[in-house]
Amino acid sequence: MADDNKFDYMKSYAKYFGLVFQMIVLVVIGAFGGKWLDGYFHLETHIFAILLIIAAAILSLYLFFKTIFTK
Repeated sequence: MADDNKFDYMKSYAKYFGLVFQMIVLVVIGAFGGKWLDGYFHLETHIFAILLIIAAAILSLYLFFKTIFTK
């Protein structure tokens, strides 16, 4: 009985760790993609980096809450 309870905790931790890792990866991809676009278009301001970081953060929060509230 105690092993089943421990397994449920481990499964829960793995689920939330995966969600946090997904959020981090999306924001990092947005940051590097924005930086690349700023360099490609020779912009002195980092407008694409800022926009893609914000978009990635919104997308990651949407996916996070969708996963949390559907299960």
